[in-house]
Amino acid sequence: MSSSRREFLKRGTLVALAAGVPLSLTEKVSAAGLTASSRESELSLAAFKSQLDTTFLINNKGSKLKVKLIDVTSLASRKHAGVGKEGFSLVFQGPRQNILKQNTYQIEHEQLGKFSFLLVPIKLKKETGPSYEAVINRLYP
Repeated sequence: MSSSRREFLKRGTLVALAAGVPLSLTEKVSAAGLTASSRESELSLAAFKSQLDTTFLINNKGSKLKVKLIDVTSLASRKHAGVGKEGFSLVFQGPRQNILKQNTYQIEHEQLGKFSFLLVPIKLKKETGPSYEAVINRLYP
């Protein structure tokens, strides 16, 4: 299969552009004064466990929805935990009147600051309100 020089350059440019996107995001994070590793340590399993039963604000289409962190569960094996890797699940309880769809949301907390997580609805009980889960996986490089 042969390809023209033009097609080769076009594909190479697209690959280079795709590779450059993460670098630009990294520069923005560094410019904000936080490196990725320092931000990860702030948003650790221990940090979230210390904030159980506290209120978080989820930014949803210009409004802020109050949710409560009701569960933090470690997903790491003893082997992973022994080498400093972690994975955990966060479960938030939301109000009955507003149900969020699965999406990535910006979340705010008094102690932990602002961050974004993918939230997935897991229980839609009318009595207690919907629950949402975020899974943080730092088990593998």
